[in-house]
Amino acid sequence: MAQNRDFEADGLRFSINLDGKSVTLIKFFDMNTQKVVIPSIVNNYPVTAIGPEAFSYCSGLTSVTIPDSVTSIGNGAFDGCTGLTSVTIPDSVTAIGDEAFYGCTGLKSVTIPDSVTSIGYAAFRGCTGLTSVTIGNSVTSIGHWAFNYCLGLTSVTIPDSVTTIGDDAFKSTAWFDNQPDGLVYAGLVAYKYKGYMPSGTCIVLKDGTKGITDKAFSGCSGLKSVTIPDSVTAIGYRAFSGCSGLKNVTIPDSVTAIGNGAFSGCSGLKNVTIPDSVTTIGWAAFSGCTGLRKVTIPNSVTSIGNAAFSGCTGLTSVTIPESVKTIGRWAFDGCTGLKSVTIPNSVTSIGTGAFHGCTGLKQIILTGFGHNCKVVPKEIQKQIEILRIGSGISEIGDIRCNLKEIWCYAEVPPRCSEGVFTGFDAVLHVPERAAAAYFEADVWRNFTNIVFDADEN
Repeated sequence: MAQNRDFEADGLRFSINLDGKSVTLIKFFDMNTQKVVIPSIVNNYPVTAIGPEAFSYCSGLTSVTIPDSVTSIGNGAFDGCTGLTSVTIPDSVTAIGDEAFYGCTGLKSVTIPDSVTSIGYAAFRGCTGLTSVTIGNSVTSIGHWAFNYCLGLTSVTIPDSVTTIGDDAFKSTAWFDNQPDGLVYAGLVAYKYKGYMPSGTCIVLKDGTKGITDKAFSGCSGLKSVTIPDSVTAIGYRAFSGCSGLKNVTIPDSVTAIGNGAFSGCSGLKNVTIPDSVTTIGWAAFSGCTGLRKVTIPNSVTSIGNAAFSGCTGLTSVTIPESVKTIGRWAFDGCTGLKSVTIPNSVTSIGTGAFHGCTGLKQIILTGFGHNCKVVPKEIQKQIEILRIGSGISEIGDIRCNLKEIWCYAEVPPRCSEGVFTGFDAVLHVPERAAAAYFEADVWRNFTNIVFDADEN
């Protein structure tokens, strides 16, 4: 029989953690109690966490003392505690969960200790009575809407440790409303451009800037150029979305991630160089950049997100490096100007519709070493006319294209099975010194028009 892991003590319910050595406070029952002191030890178990919604909607609760044995405050732990005026967060706590103090309208001030590293989504949202917040020196991320609608919040101390701030974290606060028009900083993070931006504006982010927050410049159609210092490590979600006047941007090699929708709708952007520090290109990162002609994806990138370049109608060619493993769904959807794409054998997954609507795409180049068993996506099989196979490829998969030309640079004919090609009418270009090998190889010998002029150099 399974052991009951829950027990009650002094109007509180606890649950024994999986380690069997500590407990989480999971529910408060005594709705008439105004002041609660959470014990550090109960039934010989240390209390290490306050669970999700443990005190939610205890409107009569006015103060709570949290012991220094607690390391985490769960999602919604004090959600809707409208009477709560005082809470002491000990320096043992490392994380404050999503909506942990949501709607605590009576809370006046809060000090977040140096032990905390993250403040969750909407953690203090709607704390309308909150006037001051001091954030400890270890916090690196502040979640979406963390202090949103804290109408009375006038004083915010944000340490230099913070590198990411979520969307509208300080929206509808007196602190933000009192800031002058222009770019508002929260600590060392470029938080939000406030007010009207004149056409032709050039922004130079100050040295030492650590991050660009979500939607920081979203909809700023007057932005012409932005200079990002090499101290920035992340560009947030939709940070520059809709900046239709943006023509030039240089992403420094300190940046490791380009957020979802970061440059979506930047129709004036013509060229972008992604540094070799970036490992991920987020979904819709450059979606709708109709003016984009060329993009260089470095060897550091391992994944291209869903719809990352969708609707980039001006893009004519793209080379996907050997580091990329996944190409997301609709990644290049609607890139009508795309004529050629290079796919390395490192790619293990091509999402649905990745090249849907690429009506001008006629050439596929397979590169790398070893096996390249890619199946050319069904949505473009009928339109591909030219296939180029790199010298390092030893095996290819199902092509199923109405090809006019095949350029195979491998001196040893790649292995392939019957049915790989829909027919053998295409002109096959191979290295002259490999002529005999192709005449004898299975499948390849079926081609009737072979030209010996394939030289990768």
